[in-house]
Amino acid sequence: MSELKPAAWGGMRAPAIMLLTVALFCSSASAECYVCTFLDSLAKETITSILSSDSISEAGRANSSGQPNQDGNPAVTEDSEDMVAPSIDMLVKPSNIAGNAIILDGSDYPGSFIPGAVHISYREFVDINNTACLKNISDIARILGDAGISRTDPLVVYGECQPCGGGPSTATYVYWLLRYMGHEDIRVLNGGIDAWMEAGLPVENSSTTRPKSTYSPAFREDLYATYDYVKSGKAQIVDARSVEEFEHGTIPQAINIPYDEVLDGKIIRAESELEGIFSNLTKNKPVVVFTTTGTKASVIWFSLDMLGYDAKMYTYRDWQRAERDERRQLEEMNRSK
Repeated sequence: MSELKPAAWGGMRAPAIMLLTVALFCSSASAECYVCTFLDSLAKETITSILSSDSISEAGRANSSGQPNQDGNPAVTEDSEDMVAPSIDMLVKPSNIAGNAIILDGSDYPGSFIPGAVHISYREFVDINNTACLKNISDIARILGDAGISRTDPLVVYGECQPCGGGPSTATYVYWLLRYMGHEDIRVLNGGIDAWMEAGLPVENSSTTRPKSTYSPAFREDLYATYDYVKSGKAQIVDARSVEEFEHGTIPQAINIPYDEVLDGKIIRAESELEGIFSNLTKNKPVVVFTTTGTKASVIWFSLDMLGYDAKMYTYRDWQRAERDERRQLEEMNRSK
């Protein structure tokens, strides 16, 4: 287990007003995909149009009293709060996959498939015309629906991110994305297709095409963090990057738990082992997990969520961008005096 090293807070800066849009980016430098956040009026208009779409379920629009928020944004409902601690096992072995489950392969270029698996590369969710950020929610819902997946379907997700060095990060990231979309009945195949083949089970050369369906998302805004939230001190901060990256610079007060600490090869470790790895964290306070870009952070997020922590995703890249913006604003204010 790696040593957990806290970092110290820097100088206080004026809080930025942020509009959060969850997005995915694949960095050529780090070969890791991430959840990013960005601010601009176009993003705000896009979100407004998405929230007014008929494809968004009423559960995603209503607050705990069943009424929409005054600003029209979806509130976290009482039902979605209950979803913080999953009521189902999040990991599944090949022998335990339910017969009615849809198997989803999120790999980029898989060479073989589990029989009956639907293939949606995680890159399908990326808006290539917008700095490789996630497509808007209605587009993601359409992609899932076109693949024959609805929000009530039982799902088993697997897949590897080869540019990320293999392992389950693609599966855990797609799992996080679908949970963000409000999907409840979802599991990750522990060990992926390798575990499937090691069990002596057959594979096929092509994926399955299902009849189109309708995917009606219900937002889980509690699953990601904003810059202001991270700075507020309301959460424990976990830097899931390598020790070397952590020592080169991190978010103040973060502790370092490299993402591969929770892995035994491509297998996520047993819950008893994970409890030991996370022994410096408390379940009485939310946890924000980040890496430079986010896919690998999803492995830690998944493990924390599986143990009942209130975990959220974030990216170091957004932190750096927001810090630069605040410094620029402060410099402009000083020049105007």
